[in-house]
Amino acid sequence: MHGSTTVGERLRKLRLERGYSQQELASLAGLSVDLLSLLERNVRESMSWASMVKLARALDVDPGVIAGKKPSLDRVPGAAVLTIRDAVLNLSLLPGLHPDHDGEPATAADLWQLVERAYGAYFSGEFGALAAGLPGLINEARLLHAADSEAGAPALAHAWQLAACLLVHTGRDDAAAVAAERAIHAAKDGNDRSRLATLYGTYSWVMLHQGRLDEAERLAVTAADEIEPSMSKSPPQQITAWGGLILNAAVASGARADAERAEEYLRIASAGAARVGADRHDYWVSFGPSHVAVQTAHIMTALNKPDQALKASANVNPDSLFKVQYGRHLLNEARSLLDRRRTEKAVEVANRAHDLSPEWFRHQGFAQSLANDIAERKSRLSGPVRTLVQAFQD
Repeated sequence: MHGSTTVGERLRKLRLERGYSQQELASLAGLSVDLLSLLERNVRESMSWASMVKLARALDVDPGVIAGKKPSLDRVPGAAVLTIRDAVLNLSLLPGLHPDHDGEPATAADLWQLVERAYGAYFSGEFGALAAGLPGLINEARLLHAADSEAGAPALAHAWQLAACLLVHTGRDDAAAVAAERAIHAAKDGNDRSRLATLYGTYSWVMLHQGRLDEAERLAVTAADEIEPSMSKSPPQQITAWGGLILNAAVASGARADAERAEEYLRIASAGAARVGADRHDYWVSFGPSHVAVQTAHIMTALNKPDQALKASANVNPDSLFKVQYGRHLLNEARSLLDRRRTEKAVEVANRAHDLSPEWFRHQGFAQSLANDIAERKSRLSGPVRTLVQAFQD
């Protein structure tokens, strides 16, 4: 399935496997048969996330299958998606069994350095390097957690979180949900409610990628309510954790095409960001004025409101973002530019996203549909357009 090169080819194959006509599938999904026909004939190369979720539910697959997420990683020794999956679904995690390690556990300080290095790889888009080291990190964190649950809880929670994030990017959303749940259970052995709340945010993000939009919103709001801060008294880390959850809820609402609800969450987040002032990164969650602007642009892009997306984009400070955060924002900006028929500028911005991390770029289904739509607009593929299209050729 991942070898198919277009959304339309993947849709047609899934539809025929299930024995549906185009009219039957369109009816099941609550979409127009014209849209389905255009997609399958490759006349149209993309659709909204809300439409993709409806089709995924009708076909009984994860949205990532239709989006064509890449399951493979760059060639780094020891890097394999299945190795991460196997670390999450490890037999030694069953009751009564123990980590695959007979030595002394690492100290909490040494383990934390490994966690920080792993997050550095993740936010730089170095997925192969992250995958190579992540199974060992998980096992070391499990060993410390078994010896001292409170001391080992933070590192183990974040190791599982990293596994969940990487599995989402490589199209293994079910295993990602298991990893996100393990992160929550590990964090509960610690003493930091705000850290725990951010891991509920990761689970919400995984559900968003599974197309479980109502549940993703509900979980984010419930977790945010549990740590709702006093803006004048609460520590900034708590506000970051809370703000990140509110933005998760906004994105889920936007993906469901509920503009009114999404905009209400954005207003709440904007008030919190104004109180924080400068953007912050706590528990590897980001929150502040630039991040509210990033998610506003993301939501407005999803709602097909390119003018509002570009207006929000003007308030984004790239220096406040990690590399892949900025890359994802540039994809939204490029899509909005393309929707405004500013094709050359869209090509330029999309290539900036690609150049930040080609490895990360090729795992983005949104980037693939954008590249295809840009190519559709061009009668002749220039070098920059070929760069975008070739990023997704197997």
